[in-house]
Amino acid sequence: MSYVIAGYVVVLTILFLYGAQLLWRRRRLTRTAQRVATFATAPEQAGEHR
Repeated sequence: MSYVIAGYVVVLTILFLYGAQLLWRRRRLTRTAQRVATFATAPEQAGEHR
């Protein structure tokens, strides 16, 4: 019986870590997309101020 419980613990731990990785990756991609959008508009704004 303890092997069954240990198996469930391992599987649930792997699923939790996978979910945490997906959330972290989504946040990282969102921040990268914001930086790219800011960089894409920054040269245009810099050209207007000169």
